[in-house]
Amino acid sequence: MKSEIPLQPKETGQTGRERASDLALLAAGEPPYRSLFDGLPGMVYLAHGDPARTVELASAGSHALLGFQPGPKPFPLAPLIHPGDRDQVLDVVKNAIAENRAFAVEYRLRHAGGAWRTVWEQGRPLRRGAHPLVQGQLLDVTHRVQREQSRLEAELRLLHTQKFQTLNQLAGGVAHEFNNLIAGILGSAELLAMDLPANQADSETLKQIFEASNLARDFVHKLRVLGQRPLPEFKPFRLQSVIEECLQILHSIIPARVELQTRISPDCPRVNGDPAQIHQAILDLCLHAWQTLADRQGHIIIALEYCAAVHPPAGATTLLQPGPHVCLTIQDSSPVLDKNAREHIFHPFRNRRLSGKKVGLELFLVRETIQSHQGEIFFDSEAGHGQIFRIYLPAAAEK
Repeated sequence: MKSEIPLQPKETGQTGRERASDLALLAAGEPPYRSLFDGLPGMVYLAHGDPARTVELASAGSHALLGFQPGPKPFPLAPLIHPGDRDQVLDVVKNAIAENRAFAVEYRLRHAGGAWRTVWEQGRPLRRGAHPLVQGQLLDVTHRVQREQSRLEAELRLLHTQKFQTLNQLAGGVAHEFNNLIAGILGSAELLAMDLPANQADSETLKQIFEASNLARDFVHKLRVLGQRPLPEFKPFRLQSVIEECLQILHSIIPARVELQTRISPDCPRVNGDPAQIHQAILDLCLHAWQTLADRQGHIIIALEYCAAVHPPAGATTLLQPGPHVCLTIQDSSPVLDKNAREHIFHPFRNRRLSGKKVGLELFLVRETIQSHQGEIFFDSEAGHGQIFRIYLPAAAEK
């Protein structure tokens, strides 16, 4: 919801009592006034300044905006305002009445059919005795807001595409150069090893060179794979089937001491995306959970549920748009991470080892994949709950 937009009231020479008298004529059904009143776009109203925003008089445009035509009896407007916008709207109107000035505000209003409409309201207070009144107009701006949101989503998709292409080119070039350097290091180390006796003290140093070079070669291989990743091909699909395919692979890889548990909601809607890339992201997260457990017994939980609204963690930055999402959770029973490790969990080059293996690039690629699907991934580590990855993907519109 947009914040209050200050407007300067126009001087008309009428007192509040005179304006209220004119609106009373409309309510009485004076033909010339009523025709003009009902012909205005949106809903023109006269309401009390109470917290319920009780509407005494509304124009014929109320039917298109609200889905019903108000009768002769007053009705409250406040219950129709979205709960997330209601308090701010009431504060805007209350302050305008207290300061005797005009106001304008944008918020969501419930239609009788159940859908939420975005409306833009402008109004000004009137004085009639001790009970303040408000006259104003509500206009339906839902289509404008939807067009703006579609434009922002298109720009975001283009930005992700350009970022993806640039990252692929950079990764491919870096991998090629590093591969040549590592090949030279390994070749020289092998030649030196051939000239040293097996019990020579320097052989331990050579062993460390080989280990570091092999780790670097694995990292270059990952960069090369990153540089060859295709752009996602979007289509509607169900995450339930992708999770089942992942489970078949995981059961053959993960040892029996790690229990795989699932909590899959069968009613989750489809999502738009590339099933192959989401499949790889789920596998990477589950394998990361297994490596985090190391040689301990434990469990990995894969959960899928529908979320009517997303509530990001406090302080988290996200580009998620309002609306229904599908939430995929991957949780393990590993020890709690410290604050620094939690904040850098998706850093591509963080220096952390799991089971003797340096990790980091896999989780970075997972986040890039999810964000390229207009989704978001959040991480947390809690005592008694292990490490938790929560993925939100926008639900596809069901035809």
